[in-house]
Amino acid sequence: MQRFVGAAKVLHSADVALFVATSPFTSQALSIAAETGITVVHRGLLEQWSAEEPLEVLA
Repeated sequence: MQRFVGAAKVLHSADVALFVATSPFTSQALSIAAETGITVVHRGLLEQWSAEEPLEVLA
């Protein structure tokens, strides 16, 4: 997550940063994401979305 923060925010000056993973995030990664304004989407959310449920994390 720390590398992603540096690449997305600093190197690429991203307005929106979205990190999608096929596995759960550690509590430390979630904390870093929350502190830096990164939206995280894990496998469970992707499975729900593929079953035609709204992806609320992006709302």
